[in-house]
Amino acid sequence: MEVLIGAVLAGGLTGMFVVAETNLAVDAPLVIGERQPARSIERLLSPDYVTSDAGCLDDRSAEGLDQYFAAAVGPVIGHDSPRILPLGGQRALWIAQDPFVDNAGTAAQMLQAQYMNSAVFVQDGNCFTTVVRGTPDTSVSFEPGDGESFNRFFWPAGGSVDGATVKMFWTEMHRDPVPADPLDGVNVHPVATWLATYDVQTLQRLSFAKAPNSGVQPVYGFDVVDDGAYSYLFGNSFAQNLSREGGYSNGPHTGTKMWLARVPRGQLQLPPEYRTANGWSPRPGDAVPISSRYWIENEMRPVLIGGRWLSVTKVDGFLGNELVVDAAEDPWGPWTQVASQPAVPRGSPDGLVTYAPIPMPWLDGNGDLIVGLSQIDVQWPSHRGGDPARYRPHYVDIPLSGVQELAHPG
Repeated sequence: MEVLIGAVLAGGLTGMFVVAETNLAVDAPLVIGERQPARSIERLLSPDYVTSDAGCLDDRSAEGLDQYFAAAVGPVIGHDSPRILPLGGQRALWIAQDPFVDNAGTAAQMLQAQYMNSAVFVQDGNCFTTVVRGTPDTSVSFEPGDGESFNRFFWPAGGSVDGATVKMFWTEMHRDPVPADPLDGVNVHPVATWLATYDVQTLQRLSFAKAPNSGVQPVYGFDVVDDGAYSYLFGNSFAQNLSREGGYSNGPHTGTKMWLARVPRGQLQLPPEYRTANGWSPRPGDAVPISSRYWIENEMRPVLIGGRWLSVTKVDGFLGNELVVDAAEDPWGPWTQVASQPAVPRGSPDGLVTYAPIPMPWLDGNGDLIVGLSQIDVQWPSHRGGDPARYRPHYVDIPLSGVQELAHPG
């Protein structure tokens, strides 16, 4: 996948990561370091998938997550932007973007593995099973949409569990010529928003169709968070190729604005209502941004923990170097910055760029926010053919001393 990421990324692969959803049952007892004997995940899944036991976390701290995801997850030797959907009980669905899969276990470089646009990890307690569509010899994207190709494919957005089904938005992406100006970003752009439904137990796909609002200005459902009677659809243009907006210098760009819509909880198939300056409207043209800042992007990724809304953003994406945490009493804000820290990759930062931070839907034992930060080699694929260890999310703590009354597991 040949793209160009600003002045720092001179050709390579990127997967822009979208939302960690909320409300994973963090207070339920979890098995540490071993699989729960209650059931076999493999027997629950549709025959469309190939599964691999991917081992277990020692614990769900940032250190435990970072140690686990620093290695391959089953046959997935590299990936980015894993979003999380609670499936009920101790199960959760992690949707990885742009994974490289090595079913044979022989690839030392990403160029020797099979690239696809999505794969998933099913979490049961503290243990994971990798799920890839296809066969052990020929894997394809977990969500191929209505037909994917090198130039047309689908990236995951937000989702919600509604009883026996998982409902999830997907962003249809098209590939462009590589921008002439390195500051103009990557050579892909969104063209439509789709909605898929899956059986919550088997993950069998039940439907795939255009979303009720299938536009991309913004992508409503870029992130989805359930709260009370509603599912909130956070919107962002997800602009990747700035040359389509007049180039880097023609900012602030559309990705610097966040929008909000809502539907009855879990009913993502219904037309949403949109947040306005004074309330809600069924007309998308009445919507106003809930946040507008920075120059390139302001891709807020919200989560709801202990009744408090939190969001993490990497200022200006690939070209920025700061992680910012905001808090709010309501999903429409006002959002107030409560923490920040440098966005530093795992290990030596030399030659790595970070992007797409995602908050975990639980706090650590000290009440700190845990954030997964995607990273990639700036010289991919020419540097060692793409070292997969340099294309795995890094998990960090962000202290939240400025935010009070946040629940966290004991």
